[in-house]
Amino acid sequence: MSESEEPEIVAPPELLGGVWANDVYVYPDGDDVTIDFVRLDPRNPTEGIVVARVAGSRWCILKLKQRLEEIE
Repeated sequence: MSESEEPEIVAPPELLGGVWANDVYVYPDGDDVTIDFVRLDPRNPTEGIVVARVAGSRWCILKLKQRLEEIE
């Protein structure tokens, strides 16, 4: 597959609704990074729940950073 070709990505039905977060925590660990997406309680911002945890390689996180910077 060439760099210009995008793979076909399929999301399972239970993931199509996604999640909503209003905070994020990043935990680097060697060559990997774990990102916790958190929804803080608007009535009590000292409490929250992890709505998604994503672990990936540094390369994957740097690619995400690059794509986010392209949005601006």
